[in-house]
Amino acid sequence: MMRQVNTMIHANDLIQAQRCPKLCWNHKYISMPYFSFYHMDIPFSMLWKQYLHIEDRPSGQTNDTNEMTLARLKETDVLLHARFEYQGCRIKIPVLKKIEEGYLAIYPHLSAYPKESEATLMKINQMIAAKNGISITQQKILYINKDYVRKDTLDLDALFCESDKLFNRRNKLHHTIAECMDACQFDLDEWIKKTQELLDVTKPPKYERTKQCTAGRRCIFYSHCFDESDLPDDSVLFLTTSQYKLDAYKDNIVHIKDMPLDQMEGYRLQYAQVMASRNGYFMDRIAMEHWLKQIQYPISYLDFEWDTFAIPPYKNMKPFDVLCFQYSLHVEDKEGKLIHKDFFGAKDCRQAFIESLIASIPPTGSILVYNMEGAEKLRLKQLSEQFPVYAEKLDQICSRMIDLSKPFELGIFYDNRMRGHYSLKNVLPVFTKEYSYTKLDIQNGLHAVQAYRHFDQEDAEEQEQIRENIRTYCSMDTFAEYIVYHGLIHLVKEE
Repeated sequence: MMRQVNTMIHANDLIQAQRCPKLCWNHKYISMPYFSFYHMDIPFSMLWKQYLHIEDRPSGQTNDTNEMTLARLKETDVLLHARFEYQGCRIKIPVLKKIEEGYLAIYPHLSAYPKESEATLMKINQMIAAKNGISITQQKILYINKDYVRKDTLDLDALFCESDKLFNRRNKLHHTIAECMDACQFDLDEWIKKTQELLDVTKPPKYERTKQCTAGRRCIFYSHCFDESDLPDDSVLFLTTSQYKLDAYKDNIVHIKDMPLDQMEGYRLQYAQVMASRNGYFMDRIAMEHWLKQIQYPISYLDFEWDTFAIPPYKNMKPFDVLCFQYSLHVEDKEGKLIHKDFFGAKDCRQAFIESLIASIPPTGSILVYNMEGAEKLRLKQLSEQFPVYAEKLDQICSRMIDLSKPFELGIFYDNRMRGHYSLKNVLPVFTKEYSYTKLDIQNGLHAVQAYRHFDQEDAEEQEQIRENIRTYCSMDTFAEYIVYHGLIHLVKEE
């Protein structure tokens, strides 16, 4: 006897429910603004259709029934976005191609490393397709060649790679898709039933913090699940790189200073947090003095804004390269005079960006950058590869960079108000109450990128407003670097 189906779900709901029931529930009932990490001038689906030469093939539609899909498959050897349903669970297969022994399913990925975990979704799709009489006997992935370098035009044959294998955690093609799918064992009916029961209830399921909530990148729903605004600034939950903090929190240990010593890994930053928990803040004066001694005038405070392109839009760019469209530069001389310069560009402004930066930045002195290794330094390395004629001058700029985040990252200085984070926006309020990002029209890098992506579509007046808003935000970053640097000097003098 068929059971009554209540909530219509999708294959991704099953996977999310397995990972975290609360995550699955949140996706259904909490609306979150969507913003693509990658800037796409051309829809990805258009590119892989062109590569596979299937632009003119029929495509399934959102509300297709099983009967509609099966009817379309009778009329074509390739169906795009084939949709099936079983027991209230809907799936969508990007490409379904008729082959001699059944069907080939092709999965395009906007990634250089589609992981073995993708096999779970493929297995669900295969099983539900089989419930509808469609035998998927082969699977293939389509992914991005990370080493592709664009020339004057986009070469899709060089951009895309195909494989019947998936990437392991070390980004190596190892097991076949079939092998990965064979390793996925589950009761589909029971899985669907439990997921529907979860989503049938409008009240969120109870769920405690786990390491999974913050593993890698913090869950987008973390603040919805856990309100930390009332926690003390030195809460054990803010202890960095700790595998025991959740256990301590469950044991009603409130403050970092009260953590048992046998539950401390002994990292330098942890020590700084323990001492700050006892005294409000901590500073290793000797280490700080040593760090400050390396900085020479004139001091340049530098920050970039950029957008990330999955598909290289311009010559000599690789997949997932970034395009720097803004820099802010504050320069301080020995007398304390502070001047500001900046650059904003649209479309392919890379060469203009480079030339402006080289002309603006002093030929001597230290260049203070916040978190430079994963940001500005990497950006200049990419530009050096794209424009080798400027490589020597850009390398010279890199050689003078000093990372302003290091005193905080290494535990040379820590203040409880940082609450376990040492981003520039978390650090700035420790040193000033006068200046704040909250007063700006653009308050973070994500908002800056959003504004930039709309720039070309706006009229001249709106473009000028966007340009000014981004410039103001970026200049705040470099002025914040100036405030933080002098805040550290002041603390050393006070002690």
